[in-house]
Amino acid sequence: RDTDQSIAEAVRMNNAIYDYTKQIDEIGEAVKQASHEVSPGGAQKLTAQTLGVMLHVMNESLRAQATGLKLQAQAMAVQNKKEKDSTREYLSNSD
Repeated sequence: RDTDQSIAEAVRMNNAIYDYTKQIDEIGEAVKQASHEVSPGGAQKLTAQTLGVMLHVMNESLRAQATGLKLQAQAMAVQNKKEKDSTREYLSNSD
């Protein structure tokens, strides 16, 4: 059940990340356009806003990496359980 839940969570996060990247692309294009039209003070503000967006992007990347690690750990746990069960069965049959 936990593995199924994690997989569903990963798929949801994957979809959300792809949606988010579309938004980031739009923001990037808007920043490029605005950079041609702003004053020096406006450019500083635009730079600060862009850095804020970059922090959000980095944070989303960390979340995605954490979800990937969680899925890997759960896959290893499932595999470990299968191997232990197989060993127990082998030992039981040997006795």
